[in-house]
Amino acid sequence: MKHRLAIALLLLGLPITGITLLVTYLARTVLDPVAFSDRFVAALARPGIATFVAQRIADGVVAANRDLTGVKPVITTVAQSVVNSPPFHVLAKRGALEAHRLIFSTGAEHAMLAIPDVGVLLRGVLQTVSPEMAARVPANVRAVIDTRLTGVLARRAVATLRAADRLRLTARLGLVFGVLLVAAGVALAPSRRQGLLDAGVGLLAMAVILAMAVPLGRAALLGAIADPALRAAAGDLWSAFAGGLTTVAVGVAAGGLMIVAAAAALLERVALGQAVRRVGRAMTSRQISRGHEALRVTALLVLGGSAMAAPLPTLLTATVVAGTVVLALAVYDVVTFLAPSVRSAVEEEALPHLTPALTAAITCVVLAGAGMGGSALFLRLRPEAAAAVGDAALECNGSAALCERRLDEVTFAGAHNAMGSSDNPQWMFPNQDAAVPQLLRRGVRAFMLDVWRGHAVGNRIKTDFQSEEQRRKFEVAIGPEAFAAAMRIRDRMVGTGGPGGLYTCHGFCELGAVPFDTTLAQLKAFLVANPSAVVLLVLEDYVPPVDIAAAFEGQGLMTYAYTGPSRGPLPTLLALIESNQRLVILGEHDTGGLAWYHPAFEMLQETPYTFHAPAEFSCKGNRGEAASPLFLMNHWIETTPAPRPSNATLVNAEAVLLRRARECERARGKRPNVIAVDFAATGDVVRAAAVLNGLEKPLPPQPAR
Repeated sequence: MKHRLAIALLLLGLPITGITLLVTYLARTVLDPVAFSDRFVAALARPGIATFVAQRIADGVVAANRDLTGVKPVITTVAQSVVNSPPFHVLAKRGALEAHRLIFSTGAEHAMLAIPDVGVLLRGVLQTVSPEMAARVPANVRAVIDTRLTGVLARRAVATLRAADRLRLTARLGLVFGVLLVAAGVALAPSRRQGLLDAGVGLLAMAVILAMAVPLGRAALLGAIADPALRAAAGDLWSAFAGGLTTVAVGVAAGGLMIVAAAAALLERVALGQAVRRVGRAMTSRQISRGHEALRVTALLVLGGSAMAAPLPTLLTATVVAGTVVLALAVYDVVTFLAPSVRSAVEEEALPHLTPALTAAITCVVLAGAGMGGSALFLRLRPEAAAAVGDAALECNGSAALCERRLDEVTFAGAHNAMGSSDNPQWMFPNQDAAVPQLLRRGVRAFMLDVWRGHAVGNRIKTDFQSEEQRRKFEVAIGPEAFAAAMRIRDRMVGTGGPGGLYTCHGFCELGAVPFDTTLAQLKAFLVANPSAVVLLVLEDYVPPVDIAAAFEGQGLMTYAYTGPSRGPLPTLLALIESNQRLVILGEHDTGGLAWYHPAFEMLQETPYTFHAPAEFSCKGNRGEAASPLFLMNHWIETTPAPRPSNATLVNAEAVLLRRARECERARGKRPNVIAVDFAATGDVVRAAAVLNGLEKPLPPQPAR
């Protein structure tokens, strides 16, 4: 009875001690607003979060003055120096304090970390770089970082933190209570030395669990975040706030070792070595007991899964465990060296049993590791939710009314030069304000992409011009300013870089490039998740058709490619969906006679595409022939080298788009099938396409101001 009571006190006291230690740590890092803001400011020195905050500053500048979109990479670079400045740290601390208050209030789902007056700091630094650019930056720009906490996991995390906040006032009392329970368990044990050994091994297990929480928690957090920039920032924040748990774990391990050492000769090398060997045999050999076999299989799954999902954290955890064992041996040697009489005094007594305590400790560690490692593995490898195919097939591009219409009887919202987005911090002079996945989600279904071959040199791509004619063409196309910028970047690139690859870029990949495979992978993910969607792809191709074909085959997109005729009767959307040929691919140059790679201007007729003011918009013929079944209306204002979102705000308005589309229908005898615009996320191109398809009614005209 006394033995069972002692074990019960230990099993109760050790978890209470661990939980209160964790709450105490949280109170000193996260729960206290001043400590929280101080750690956040300190984290700004880490590269991941510094880059992320600088990008949010640049987003705020561009949102305030859209015509600065073309120089967003320059603003981002300057913003990084602002982030590392003491005045910014003062503002960041103030914003962190307010965000902390909102997160721990009832409005946590709406909490935003806003850092005011960043525009003033940014203008001061920009003055030394470009006074003209500095003058265009509004002084009242704020850096807004989305800290809204949504989703089941986020809500549970906030609920846990709030519960810890309520407990933090009693955490110290709980820590004392837990230690007293452990001491009582040792005191009531029939063998005092056995009780000390059990308590020490329990503390060592607690230390390993705390140490595992840092790397595995980080892996789980990063696995739940898709955005690379946000993932890097979240990793830095986790390290800043949770990294101190490793120190706590080392302290707990040291305490456990001291307790074990207090039992003097009880932890003999032979006994420890035998226990380690028994654990090794238990892990590699099938067990007779079903319970032990289940534990062995679980441990192997945890180790294997953790190594796959988070190899570096798993290695770190293994190092901590190995270090704990080595430290235990060292502590034993120190104790027996300094107090040899203690060992001789107990040699006549029976040694306590190490195996039960060690087995219980390993079981706790394995179960904790299974929970944390399994969560990390699930979040890292979880498949995207599959779309339901049943009723979705009754709709075609979002509407059943479009299913029986031929491809040339439908209007698609389109994005011109869709590869260049202001979301990409490395892209200069972008034509779009959202990347391809975001545009797909908004309803854009036609994309114009330029494909080039290039070589990675550092963090830039060096364009592989096949001929001087190509280079001269883009010297004229992108304008002298952009050409000069491209050549400055190009001249700094030494060597040819790594193996060549296909990239989407506008003439000079030095000004911005996205791997073609990345764009195709995003497109495939959308087609898989949306089985009733039909997408058009117009490639301005500067690479051989065999390379284009290899890229599509490599991403598994050939099963979605339309292989029907370019000129003959085009299929209905429903026919494309039922045959799963939902991707219509056109090439402007050499298509190599491939059945699925259609000559663009055999299938398309278009309007001109160079307009410097809305008054210049024209519907007259350009490339393509009257027999080409699809009609492309190019609709943007040319402001080489930097497209201006302020122009898109005007010309992408629904009324403007509908007026020109109807003018072109009267002039050409055909309604536009693709309306290609710059900054497709600005304005109403998707809604205008819906109106032309008869799915929406036009908005009433707005009264003139």
